[in-house]
Amino acid sequence: MIINIKRAVFLYIIELLILIVLSIIGFYAGPLFISQTTINELRSELMGTVNLGPNFIFLHNLVIDTLMAIPIIGPPIFVLALVMTGFILGVYVAFTINSPIALIFALVVTMFFPHGIIELMAYAFSTTGSLFLTGRVIRSVRSTGSVTRNDFIVLLIYYAISVLLLYVAANVEYLEIVKLSGVIRGLIG
Repeated sequence: MIINIKRAVFLYIIELLILIVLSIIGFYAGPLFISQTTINELRSELMGTVNLGPNFIFLHNLVIDTLMAIPIIGPPIFVLALVMTGFILGVYVAFTINSPIALIFALVVTMFFPHGIIELMAYAFSTTGSLFLTGRVIRSVRSTGSVTRNDFIVLLIYYAISVLLLYVAANVEYLEIVKLSGVIRGLIG
C-alpha cells in the first residue's frame, strides 16, 4: 500500500499546463461560442459566493472531487473540469476586461493564490487515486492482475487526503474573497 506523492505532484503540474492552454483558447476563441449573457450570469454567481460561506465552497468542490475519485470515470471528469474552468476563465476575462495582462493575472490568482494551490492539489490527489485503481481494474480485466482490498484502501487514502485539502482550500478561498472583495468587485464590475 503505497501513496505516491510524486504522481500527485506530476498531475498537479499537468493541471497547471491544461489551465494555461485552455484559458488562452477561451480568451481568444471563447467569445465566439459563449454569450455575454452567460458570462454576466457567472459573474452574479461568483459575487454571491461571498454570502454563502466556506461550507458552500467546500460542498461544491467536494462534488467535483468525488466524481474525479471514481475509477474509470474520474479521469475524464478531471479533464472536463479543467476544460470548463480554463476555457470559462479565458472567456470571462475576454468579456469583462479584454486584456491579455488581465488573463495572466487571473491565471496567477487561480493557480498560485493559496486556495488555488491547495484546491488543485486536492484534485490531483483524488484523480491520482482514481487512476491507480483504474489501472488495477484494467489489469484485472486483462487477467494480468487482480483488484485487492488494499487497492481500494489506497484509493480511499488518496480521496481522504483530497477531502482534507479541499476543506482547507474552501476556508482559505473564503478568507481571500472576504479580504479582497473590494478588489474583486473592482476587477469584475
